[in-house]
Amino acid sequence: MNQDSQSSFSFKLKKLRLESGKSQERLAKELGISRSCLANYETGNRQPDNDMLVKIADVFHVMTDYLMNKTSLRYLNLSDSEMQSLVNQKSILEACGKRLDLSVLSADGRLAVMRYYHYIEAFLRSKKDSSFSS
Repeated sequence: MNQDSQSSFSFKLKKLRLESGKSQERLAKELGISRSCLANYETGNRQPDNDMLVKIADVFHVMTDYLMNKTSLRYLNLSDSEMQSLVNQKSILEACGKRLDLSVLSADGRLAVMRYYHYIEAFLRSKKDSSFSS
């Protein structure tokens, strides 16, 4: 088997299924699809849509980028502090996303703007709080 076929989605899906000891029938049931649909994914005759790709990644606890051959890493090995940082960043994105249109910025740019926004909010709040205590 050549390198391209070993890095294909169909190869990775079958490999993950076999490593987990699941039959096509069982995995198909977990994913909410027919066994023949799963067989088509494994033979490369059909590609999953984005929602199904996420379901497959969730079942096997791997990244979608791994399944789509954008990285060779199955999952990220993050420390507790790195994971907490990602959770905090996600909270910031969710909180600010409704108030700011940052769609034209990169992810790093959006995060920088939102951090600054939170900094200004905290600064103004502290000024307001200190004026009440005077």
